[in-house]
Amino acid sequence: MSRMESVQQSSQAPTTLPGDVVSALQTLHEFVATAMSIPPQIIVTCRDDKRAFGRAALQAMSYRKAVDMFITRFATKEDWWISEYRYKPEVTIYGRFYRQHGEEDDGMVILDERGWSELVGNVVKLTIVFTSLKFSVTAQSSKA
Repeated sequence: MSRMESVQQSSQAPTTLPGDVVSALQTLHEFVATAMSIPPQIIVTCRDDKRAFGRAALQAMSYRKAVDMFITRFATKEDWWISEYRYKPEVTIYGRFYRQHGEEDDGMVILDERGWSELVGNVVKLTIVFTSLKFSVTAQSSKA
């Protein structure tokens, strides 16, 4: 056997690690996997109300369906504009991202309807804000 074959054979021989090192590596791997995983729940707040919603359930529904659900869960009588027609309250949804990729997604960010499922997959918290049409109409008419 040549020296080259001997070196190749020895480099291919399996290296066994001590049991305590293997155990420590497994524990470290589990810790990192747990720390990197996104929790299954999303905390949704509106005013003083706080509820947990399933991440998968929110991802499965459209943005409009989610807005309708948030209106059902959180809207009060004062949020509805009633004249000759009954108008739904306008809703803005803010999200705090779990994994951030720079300064721009730090803190609460308005979530857009496009990409709802992707965005919800990375948020840890949603804040629902109702904006009434009557306030925006009043504000615009007072400027005139």
